[in-house]
Amino acid sequence: MARIFQGMDGAFSGKMGPFVGYMWKNRACVRTYRKEINYPNTESQKKERDWFIGMVRFASQAKGAIKLGFRLQAAELGMTEGNYFVSRNKSFFRRVDDTVETDFGRLTISEGSAADVLFHNPVFRENEVVSVDFEKNMLFSRASGDDLVYLYFYAPETAEGFLSAPVKRRSKHVDVQLPESWSGAEVHIYGFVVDREGRASNSTYIGVGKVNHYNERGVYIPLNKSWNDFVEMASRVNAETGSEVQKSAGVGGVDILSIDREAPPE
Repeated sequence: MARIFQGMDGAFSGKMGPFVGYMWKNRACVRTYRKEINYPNTESQKKERDWFIGMVRFASQAKGAIKLGFRLQAAELGMTEGNYFVSRNKSFFRRVDDTVETDFGRLTISEGSAADVLFHNPVFRENEVVSVDFEKNMLFSRASGDDLVYLYFYAPETAEGFLSAPVKRRSKHVDVQLPESWSGAEVHIYGFVVDREGRASNSTYIGVGKVNHYNERGVYIPLNKSWNDFVEMASRVNAETGSEVQKSAGVGGVDILSIDREAPPE
């Protein structure tokens, strides 16, 4: 129902027939009322929406990282950090068939003139811990040991992101405790630096791996319950000297800890 303010010929607010009255910048305005929303759903438009949603999903999870990494560039252009991320990375999201494919290795979550560091390969440990070593980038002659180093983790299967607490550049090492629910998840890892003036470095794509897998002989071995049970039983058997213990374990006197484990049980 519309409300009339100045007689039948005056301004009104609300719906009146096919019109809607409203105020905009202290002026009375009228627009036509459309009962049906024009929301086309052609295949090309669906692809466009899915493509955009894929970018927004990543950017929303990386909000903390891109606010640090794109703060100065976005402010200079009068944009939000999220919009700057989209403009910088839109070519790395593609809709293929019914899914959106992301070129994670080419995404940028930080950009700037601060001195970066050289990240080493990530090491996935037990209990959702990931360790990363880093060292000075010799291309930069001057860099403060008090500059802050951040890691950002993204799990595509659940579309969740995690920004680590910063460590100082001089530490040359960071251990990150990921959420327990991420056990077994594949994660992509990015790193960047923020210096004392608030300037960010260009981000580095550090690599990809699975949480709770550790590297032995170059092979990732799952730390699931069955594997832990196997290792526990093997340790117990090898600690015993009595043949009856070995017999009851079904190993016939073989040192099962020396068995080749290149293909451990999943």
